[in-house]
Amino acid sequence: MKKRAFTLIELLVVIAIIAILAAILFPVFAQAKEAAKKTQTISNQKQMGTACAIYLGDNDDTFPLMLWNSSAAGNVWRYGYYYVVPNGWATNGGRNVEPRRSEEGAIFHNSIQPYMKSYGLFEAAGKGVQDPGFVAATAGYQPPSVSAFPNGLLHAYNATAVNKPADVPLAWGGAYNKNLRGAAISNPSLCCSGASCHFNPGARPSESDQFGYCGGAAYGYVWWGLGYPTNVQMYGNGMPFTYADTHTKFIPLTFPKWPNYSENVNSNPWSAGDPSDPAPGVAYWMTDCVAPGSGKNPGVNTFYPGYFRPDKDTYTAADCDFGGG
Repeated sequence: MKKRAFTLIELLVVIAIIAILAAILFPVFAQAKEAAKKTQTISNQKQMGTACAIYLGDNDDTFPLMLWNSSAAGNVWRYGYYYVVPNGWATNGGRNVEPRRSEEGAIFHNSIQPYMKSYGLFEAAGKGVQDPGFVAATAGYQPPSVSAFPNGLLHAYNATAVNKPADVPLAWGGAYNKNLRGAAISNPSLCCSGASCHFNPGARPSESDQFGYCGGAAYGYVWWGLGYPTNVQMYGNGMPFTYADTHTKFIPLTFPKWPNYSENVNSNPWSAGDPSDPAPGVAYWMTDCVAPGSGKNPGVNTFYPGYFRPDKDTYTAADCDFGGG
């Protein structure tokens, strides 16, 4: 009996069908993998929010420190410095000895760690790591990867004073589309030059310096790009945010390219994207707002990032600078 083999045409048809199926399914698999990473990061940040809530219960409803208090510099708040996570793992700047070891231990990630029991919960799943160059005190030590950075406007702030806890971010992917190796920084951060440092709805956060830093009296904060580009679309078109009431959700972060802008501060920290970068989601203009209802009056009322203000409310165009003035 003569055996029948596949013809060349039949083989080519089968190969073509397999190629078509692969072209259809591979993107689906990639999307499913990305969705799983996003879900993992949301779960991690939710546990971080819960840990912070327990911390509040043990500390008179006062949020942890978000800045480093330097006793060596006269107990001033140093707003432009990374702190290591966990405290004491690196030798740079005497971080592994007292008093700096304890000073950095009082900052957000380290202070809530006893309620988390895992530094791994600060990591954004599936994202690369940027190394800020810290040297380990113990040979071979590998510090955790940190993505979720705290809202610095909540620095030592009383939780009962937060106007809308379900709308005010506690922490978010402030390292943007990556993790930071063994370090963090509050983002945005209060911009203080003296011993006093606190969110002040109508004025700068440091009474000892009303005009010298951060654009004069008009601004009471800085926000950190951590290297170019500042891509805020971590998963798909946005990233997870954890709020002061501990809930975590994924926020789409889309905006037009500057000089176009969107009056979107009630749903998005940024009103415009970088016109020089072809990629979507590269942030350019963080929306600055005065206290809701107080009116824009630079030199009298101080601007903070509207989406992060502890006293935030439903803003109108009269409260905010979206990039158009």
